[in-house]
Amino acid sequence: MKATEPRLPEMDISTPLPGELMGEGAASETFRLLAETIPQMVWTTRPDGYFDFYNQRWYGYTGLTPGESHGEGWQGPFHPDDLPEALRRWQHSLRTGETYEAEYRCRRRDGVYRWFLGRASPVRDGTGRILRWFGTCTDIDDQKRATESMRFLAEASSLLSSALDPEVTLEALAQLVVPRLADWCSIELSQPDGTLRQVSVAHVDPAKVRLAQEMRRRYPSSPQDTQGAIHVARTGIPEFAPEVTDEMLVAGARDAEHLRLLRELGLRSAMSVPLTARGRTLGAMVLVNAESHRLFTFEDLALAGQLAARAALAVDNAQFYEEALLAEQRFRSLIAATAQAVWVTAPDGTVMEDSVSWRALTGQTYEEWRGSGWLDAVHPDDRERIGVVWRECMTQRRIYEVEYLIRRPDGRYTPTLARAVPVLRPDGTIREWIGTHTDLEAQREAEAAARRHEAEAAARRHEALRADISAALAQPGSSLQVLQGACEALVRHLGVARARVWLQDREDALLHPRVSAGQGAVQEEPAPLALGHTPIGRIAQSRKPWVVHDVRHASSLELAGLSLPQEKVSFAGYPLVLGEQLIGVLALSSTQPLSRDIVDVLAAVAEIITQGVERRRAEEALRLHAQELARSNEELQQFAYVASHDLQEPLRMVASYTQLIGRRYRGKLDADADEFIRYAVDGVNRMQRLIQDLLAYSRVGTRGREFKPCEMLQPLERAQENLRAMLQETGGAVEVEGRLPTVLADESQLVQLFQNLVGNALKFHGPTPPRVVVRAEPQGAEGWRFTVKDNGLGIDAQYFERIFIIFQRLHGREEYPGTGIGLAICKKIVERHGGRIGVESRPGEGSTFWFTLPAAPPSSQGSPS
Repeated sequence: MKATEPRLPEMDISTPLPGELMGEGAASETFRLLAETIPQMVWTTRPDGYFDFYNQRWYGYTGLTPGESHGEGWQGPFHPDDLPEALRRWQHSLRTGETYEAEYRCRRRDGVYRWFLGRASPVRDGTGRILRWFGTCTDIDDQKRATESMRFLAEASSLLSSALDPEVTLEALAQLVVPRLADWCSIELSQPDGTLRQVSVAHVDPAKVRLAQEMRRRYPSSPQDTQGAIHVARTGIPEFAPEVTDEMLVAGARDAEHLRLLRELGLRSAMSVPLTARGRTLGAMVLVNAESHRLFTFEDLALAGQLAARAALAVDNAQFYEEALLAEQRFRSLIAATAQAVWVTAPDGTVMEDSVSWRALTGQTYEEWRGSGWLDAVHPDDRERIGVVWRECMTQRRIYEVEYLIRRPDGRYTPTLARAVPVLRPDGTIREWIGTHTDLEAQREAEAAARRHEAEAAARRHEALRADISAALAQPGSSLQVLQGACEALVRHLGVARARVWLQDREDALLHPRVSAGQGAVQEEPAPLALGHTPIGRIAQSRKPWVVHDVRHASSLELAGLSLPQEKVSFAGYPLVLGEQLIGVLALSSTQPLSRDIVDVLAAVAEIITQGVERRRAEEALRLHAQELARSNEELQQFAYVASHDLQEPLRMVASYTQLIGRRYRGKLDADADEFIRYAVDGVNRMQRLIQDLLAYSRVGTRGREFKPCEMLQPLERAQENLRAMLQETGGAVEVEGRLPTVLADESQLVQLFQNLVGNALKFHGPTPPRVVVRAEPQGAEGWRFTVKDNGLGIDAQYFERIFIIFQRLHGREEYPGTGIGLAICKKIVERHGGRIGVESRPGEGSTFWFTLPAAPPSSQGSPS
């Protein structure tokens, strides 16, 4: 019996010993001492099998009294499943006198069954008659359990190795465990999110499985739980509850319903062990006893741990196998998908495996290239060289990499890069080579395309730079403001650290640092420089660019006075020269060596800046000149208005008295006097007309009205009304071809425009009555083009520009009256409206005056006249 079993009670002296029954006192004492000394339970029976003696170990183990044990009382502690076989064998021995031997489970006084080996031999007299039976019960529970455990583990191991699908294997394992080790078994595998997934469950009662699954659904575990299977899977530490008490259920229940379901499961004993393999916990196995009322022992926990370790190893192996298959599939897919030719050879380079990509590259069949046949696809001039490299790589067990020509399916040779990696065995020898062939022709074409793309991108960047600089130079503002924008564009596009522009002052001939951008731009500007001093001055004097890609390697004498910011390693200076005139110097510094494309674009940028600076200077001079001219014109217009206005009154006085003298003294004086008076009156009248025309000319720009949509037929009709007398006098006519559009204009000035043009046509006519035709046609962005065509005298082409100048006349006043201002007024009116005016004519064929006016907005267009 084990040391942990209950202490044996004292010997019952009243029990008769076999020796006493046989009448042998000394023998009975010896038998008693022997029976109480050996570790087995000892018993004797009469020849008919009636039990009449037990040693104290029997009573101590079973808890029975002598009265309860004698006769057939020994059957009570036997396991019900084992008693029939034990009785059958005992009856057989009683009939035949053969030795009795049987294995059975016997209940200990605390209710635990243990395995025993029962043996009994008959004691015979000299005639062979059986006097009695002498028997023992030997505890073989540990041995039995160890044997069963080894057999169970062997069976489980065989099961776990029978398939590579872990879930199928674990399902079969759960069925094996129940009911041999537990009433139910659940196996859970860990998931990436920390939860568990139940892959198999087995129970002696399927209804309990459904109840457990419903409880699992309603009360799922959490990765943060501090007990249960999820905690075991997270920590790798088993949990063991040899006896599940109601207090445990109350403590673990989440609510009253949860407690009810737990009690309904009838949990008796439980344990949870981790599935651990190669240092990784893959999940947990939960074992529970309920219906059998068995209590798990530490031996059961150890057995469950060994079983879980085997299950975990099987799962891990299955996962490794799946990963290996996946890796193989990926490798094969990579070979099929890659543009390279992939191949595998033996350690000596002999081809042992087909390669679809090699056949596509060379056109060789597998029969042609296997073994050493692949050399036939190599250019003859390269075979010896690559053989030397191959042997060196095999000897040194290093990566093989060589470039040579390969014959393509069309017969031409193209450059390829062969690269192979040796796969080594654990002892360092080469197991095989895995290699690739890369078509360098395609790669080089791609590289050339990449270089072209980079060049195009650089060109776009430089074009954007030139566009930004040109835009900066075109912005409104002073020369220094636009140069500042140009420097900022240089820093932004080229990534240089600083850009600065030095301009030569035309008065002192010194170079002044006018603008800068980038690092150090806000620091104190350097002093002006004379030509020939410091690198900036030498660049200006020589009028040649100077580039230093690494100032750290340049002499200090060359860099003296350059004042570069810290950490700058390159410098570039470009003279700004327009023709023979020096404008200044463009200087840049960078923290990186200047690339060739930057150096190339800087020359173009310097040219743009030079032209921009000079253009801005010219624009500023022109602006000042235009301001002065505008001021002068304004003063002139003001003077013309004032003069013409102030001359009106004295001229009216002279005209009145001259006309009075003419009326009073006509015929009373001599003929010369009458002629002199007539000359005076005519001069005063012409002076009045001249002053009125001057006044009208000056008012075109100063007294004009706001532009509004105007239908051109209306000012034409008003002009005709003003010229009615002249039309009647000359017999002239005005016609309109088509319809005249609506324009955006000052209607009163359009009346004057038509009146002057039609009036000239009526004035300068030939022998036939004058005929004037007015028409309009679209003129694109300018709006509308109007023509006023007559059948008059015509104009020589040399006078086309002159006739629009104030006071310019082609005929004497004696022939055709006028002041020579009318067409100048027409030009001023048209230009005020943003249009142009001109004439087309030949002498004797009439004239066509044309002018353009902007169209009215679409929303204001009315129906054409």
